[in-house]
Amino acid sequence: MESLTARVLEYQRSRTGLDGLVAELAPRVLRYPRHRFGWDDDACSEFYAWFHPRLVRVLGRFRDQGRPFEAYLVSVLHWQARSFARRIRRDEQAWAMGPRLVAASTPDDAVGAAEDREARPRSVPMPRAPRIDDADRRGLLFLVLKCCRRLDTSTIAAAASATGIAPRRLSRLVERLRTGLEPCERRLETLRLRRNGAFSRARILEAALARAADPAEAAEIRRRLEAANRCLAAALQRMARVRRDPTNREVAGALGIPKGTVDCGLFQLKHRLATVYDPDRERTA
Repeated sequence: MESLTARVLEYQRSRTGLDGLVAELAPRVLRYPRHRFGWDDDACSEFYAWFHPRLVRVLGRFRDQGRPFEAYLVSVLHWQARSFARRIRRDEQAWAMGPRLVAASTPDDAVGAAEDREARPRSVPMPRAPRIDDADRRGLLFLVLKCCRRLDTSTIAAAASATGIAPRRLSRLVERLRTGLEPCERRLETLRLRRNGAFSRARILEAALARAADPAEAAEIRRRLEAANRCLAAALQRMARVRRDPTNREVAGALGIPKGTVDCGLFQLKHRLATVYDPDRERTA
């Protein structure tokens, strides 16, 4: 049986057989983050959708220097997976800004704040630390519950200290809201799989269209490509409509308070944080 390295070199020479190579390599790309880093199915699918456009370039850049193509692919996947993980980590840190603001109110952060002042250039003004009162604590509690999907054990402990409620009760509230989001998570996972499948079909059809010489064959491929793109666009639109965080009504129901209390608390917290962390607005006020 012809080796994978020989098939890749034959593709580089004749520009034929791309569909078979992509179909054979796609499961390897999808499984690699799970076997190497222990990622879940969601993260593996996200990585595959991100890496798929680069797969054709990997096939074209391979050079026969004594190493099999499998080893070359593993080294590329390792580097790309680490790069993808760094990007996802930065996005998660940006989304977790609310919980980090909660953690910043703990007493142990006084030393960290002093170190930040020393490390920051003198020309950059330091924001004043917010004063935590009962209204702020309620608003922080509502914010923490709105961000329940992105909380871990250490963040929950810091949030409990900042909001003044027992960590066990806060954990129960977070777990209750996460349970209510499970149908949305299942719906989102289904749409992710549909999106990834449509994306893969579209990329394969684009490569086939570039090689098609017969007008009738090209027209058929173009029709299938348009259908795949429509399926991809529909999946993305439906994913955008899936709820990822609990509503204010669900937060109010978990706490046993009116929904308007949550609306008012989050509104006041938003303006409170804007005043604390926007020096220009504070001077204007």
